[in-house]
Amino acid sequence: MQKIKLFSQYNLDAIFLKTRREIFDQLRQWPERYFDSEQIQSHIEALKQPLQLHLPDIDFKKGHQVLAERIYPASVFQPGHKSNSKFRVTVLIFQYPAQGQLYLLGCCPPIDVPEPIGEWYVDPVHQQITIEYLEYEKHPKKALAAHQNYITSLQLCYESLKSELAAFNNELDNMINAAITERKRENDDMRGMLV
Repeated sequence: MQKIKLFSQYNLDAIFLKTRREIFDQLRQWPERYFDSEQIQSHIEALKQPLQLHLPDIDFKKGHQVLAERIYPASVFQPGHKSNSKFRVTVLIFQYPAQGQLYLLGCCPPIDVPEPIGEWYVDPVHQQITIEYLEYEKHPKKALAAHQNYITSLQLCYESLKSELAAFNNELDNMINAAITERKRENDDMRGMLV
């Protein structure tokens, strides 16, 4: 498992720009026969499929709740404390199944993202996202209430990001067609120079 900062780790525009560049890079590798009008549609579909951006389906309101005991160094709870002493702590864990492009959950949506609470992890092997609350043992009701408030905000961020990605995917055909037109023009210019 690796830590993730939900909805605040990656710039969405940078992901879109990277995808646009990938379109141009892929088209530069196409042989001329791919631009034949009979074959081009199948090649466009093959290009488009891996470039589409889809958030994993997650409902943050329906997480699986588990209590687990963990052992942490004392320095986690009392900075400056001896590093060799450890605490056994009951941790509240929420797990959310998530299959797909998990890294996209790190993209910033166009709305305000709440300050994160708990420790968020992504587990690509088990295809799930996990949040752990270390402070649960001290303040169980407070931790649960904070989680419920936070999850409501996260669901809004998720829906906002999902609509941004859907809008981008809807424009993917136009981006590919514009890149193809530019590549055809480059090919025609090259042929004109050779004649």
